[in-house]
Amino acid sequence: MQSGISVSTELHDAFARFNSDSSLFCLPVTITGETLTPQTAIPFSGSSSSPEDFYSSLPQLSTVLQPKTPIYLLLRRPTASSSTLVALTHIPYNAPVRPKMLFASTRSTLVRELGIEKFPLTVFTTEEDEILGKNAWLERSGELAGGVKREDMMSEKERGLEAVRKAEAEARSGTPHRDIGIGGTFGAGSGSGMRVSMDVDDAAKTAVRELQDGGLVQLTVDGPTESIKLVDAQAGVDAGSVASHISSTSPRYSFYHYPGSDVVVFVYTCPTGSTIKERMLHASSRRTAITVAENEGLKILKKIEASSPDEITAERLQEEVDPPKDQGASRGFARPRRPGR
Repeated sequence: MQSGISVSTELHDAFARFNSDSSLFCLPVTITGETLTPQTAIPFSGSSSSPEDFYSSLPQLSTVLQPKTPIYLLLRRPTASSSTLVALTHIPYNAPVRPKMLFASTRSTLVRELGIEKFPLTVFTTEEDEILGKNAWLERSGELAGGVKREDMMSEKERGLEAVRKAEAEARSGTPHRDIGIGGTFGAGSGSGMRVSMDVDDAAKTAVRELQDGGLVQLTVDGPTESIKLVDAQAGVDAGSVASHISSTSPRYSFYHYPGSDVVVFVYTCPTGSTIKERMLHASSRRTAITVAENEGLKILKKIEASSPDEITAERLQEEVDPPKDQGASRGFARPRRPGR
């Protein structure tokens, strides 16, 4: 799974210096624009670069750790005979969804481009104590009971996928006290107000405001500007042809005014072939798209999520608008059943 982020020339150069200078303890790395970039390297607090110097240097990391801000830390951990490098990904549990998922999905890119063989240990943390606490590192060394962790036995690819899975799962289900708008409550004023805000162009606002019976408006997130933009607006679209108007390669937010009714259906499609960055941006901004439409006067009561436009059939739309009486109320934002089930 790729995020489209690459290692900058500056990071390659900084890492070469870090790798060759045993007096350096940590090289912080962040994402700037579309690249991984270095911050100022941190030296050991002592002069001997011994195993104990590693633990005494840990408090220095608090200077680069910020609440709600993900970061990568490349650490040198001395051993009795030499030293080993650790690639640590820190994604605070309360970080905004979009950077959370972006850092998770770029994790494997960082170690792969710098050299997987150089990092015998990779670590994923969500709280500062997991970085600054000596006991946490002793446990990773197996020096405390139960020190072998599941992640330590996973391949790098598995670790990267696991990190993305955790971020996506949190984005989809939400957590207590945080409404991130992904599969959670869509009502106004719910949750603690955590939202992924994003600019919306005027054409998109106008299109949803003017949506009429049988109309179909499609919006998307523009990657370079990270803003919501209008893709297409059509009138007189038959329910059976909605799928043919929706992209099968890129995520879309579609608003369809079902003909002959006052029902507007929100359709979120996210094809499996889309890039991980597209998936992250659209998943974390879905609530924003709905809010924009509601602010422009649309009342959205029906919502569908699908991985392919082909799942948006006339029958599926009719079922949402007018569910069979023997099946009760609409299933809301549930995924369509897979074929054959």
